[in-house]
Amino acid sequence: MRLVTEMRHRIFVVLLLAVFIAVQSGCLFEPRQAEQPGGGEETPWIVPNTSDDVFSNLKSGFEASSNSNYERSLDESFTFKPRPEDEAQLPAGVFDGWTKTVELEVVTRLKGEYPGKRTIRFGAEGADRWQRRDVKVGIAIYEGEYMIEIDSGNGVQSYAGIARFTVVQTSLGWVLKEWEDLDVNGNFPTSGYLRGTLRSSG
Repeated sequence: MRLVTEMRHRIFVVLLLAVFIAVQSGCLFEPRQAEQPGGGEETPWIVPNTSDDVFSNLKSGFEASSNSNYERSLDESFTFKPRPEDEAQLPAGVFDGWTKTVELEVVTRLKGEYPGKRTIRFGAEGADRWQRRDVKVGIAIYEGEYMIEIDSGNGVQSYAGIARFTVVQTSLGWVLKEWEDLDVNGNFPTSGYLRGTLRSSG
């Protein structure tokens, strides 16, 4: 009887030791950190040595769960200008004082409401609809198509248009100073309509 008791005691000690080691190593009952849908780790920052690099960082920042690449791509004096037609459709004043702070607030709201797919494309794939013309040293203006696709979990919604993007060179590299929607692209609502709807619903 004593031998059986000692054996049980030894087995208990061994099991207790195994549990202790597992807990210390962090592998027992430790849930895996869930990734936000459509997010995950943000694409590494591309040092914007050229004006083209700005659009790569805007794209990765828009699609990631965090805003860092998007935020770093905006000039401190960034502003957005909507089409007059979009401005007329939405509540008066919704586009007033559209600063970098407002832009980031709207992008953050968008990511919260559309946690699924979020993509943005600048320029039409396989078409010559994306033009850059340098106005002077340190300033580049792009005109062309963009396409935004977002998903709240109930299906993809698309926004598109023709816009003018003013990119300027600073001591830290190139940044986006102004996004101005110029025209529609097909039957899609524009980024201005999306922006204005998100801001007015806040």
